[in-house]
Amino acid sequence: MNPITLTAMTRKLILLALIGTALHTQAQQARIVVQHAGNVQVFSDLTEAITAANPNAELFLGGGSYTLPAGFALSKTLHLIGAGIHPDSSGATGSTIICGGNSFRLMSSASGSSFTGIWFNMTGINTSFQFGIGPEDQTVESVEFHRCRFQQNVNLGAVEPAAGSAQFVECVFHLQVNGYGSEGHFSRCIFDWVPSTSTGTINIFRPGGLYLNNSVILGGLIGNCEGATIQNCAFTRQNGAPFWQGNTSTISNCLIGYSDLTSNSPPSVVGSNNIMNVAIGTFFQNEGDDSFQFTDNLRLQAGSSGVGAGTDGTDIGIYGTDSPYKDGAMPHTPHFRRVDVAPGTDASGNLPVQVKVAAQAN
Repeated sequence: MNPITLTAMTRKLILLALIGTALHTQAQQARIVVQHAGNVQVFSDLTEAITAANPNAELFLGGGSYTLPAGFALSKTLHLIGAGIHPDSSGATGSTIICGGNSFRLMSSASGSSFTGIWFNMTGINTSFQFGIGPEDQTVESVEFHRCRFQQNVNLGAVEPAAGSAQFVECVFHLQVNGYGSEGHFSRCIFDWVPSTSTGTINIFRPGGLYLNNSVILGGLIGNCEGATIQNCAFTRQNGAPFWQGNTSTISNCLIGYSDLTSNSPPSVVGSNNIMNVAIGTFFQNEGDDSFQFTDNLRLQAGSSGVGAGTDGTDIGIYGTDSPYKDGAMPHTPHFRRVDVAPGTDASGNLPVQVKVAAQAN
């Protein structure tokens, strides 16, 4: 497919082209727009789009499902931008879902990539979103995720010790997150309870490398994370301490559902200004089963002692900081709420299109 050279194309118009070709994804095949240095290509197959994309290209994925083949590993720096993960906010286009029974893996050459507004829903046995393909290639650095959703384990390495790094902002994790020695920064994220996991919902960030801020951990714990920095988070776990084997970690200004902060950890763990013994049912305005759904409301209850108790004077949890969690979980790029396309051209040969656009800030 030959690229189309555009002399005056903005990101908004690129997205318009994408959504225009991806309307009513239930009836039509989803589309991918690849943009790089003013050139645009359109694909319906994600593997073909990734293969054709130049390094540092932007891939705009319309609403719909995309399946990757067995053995897939991203080997170049790319920026994938979906239509969103929230079923209401992405109602006009459909959520962007990368699915299948295979893992999504990043090679070291994919360092610097970014992902926005994508639901990773690989549901096969032992699937994961994984940094690296093995001990010989797992230094995947400076990867960013914004408002993504992960239905499978997220592994920031193939085996321990890895040496990657990633930032996650306003992401939802339904299974375990394993650092394997890499560095992970998590801000305003939501972590589900994983009943079959005893070592930790967040696990193996050592020696150092876990930075967790203004996040919600539903029923789970953090394990095997040495030198971690935890601030302004809510831990609903009621049947045990939320930190296990957390040597030299610093934990401050958190809401804790248990009477003890740590277990099997030495005195080198520093805790300050944490609010202990928070009763179940008194954390949030609406959350009852330690399993996140978009109908939940994770704002603190009006009488919560966590209101205004963060290190910066804002609320503990995802609605703290000067940039609180955005309920719609929409991508930062313009998002199409409604597109009306005329059934035919007018007398001048133009095709009338009316578009309603919204966007959420960082």
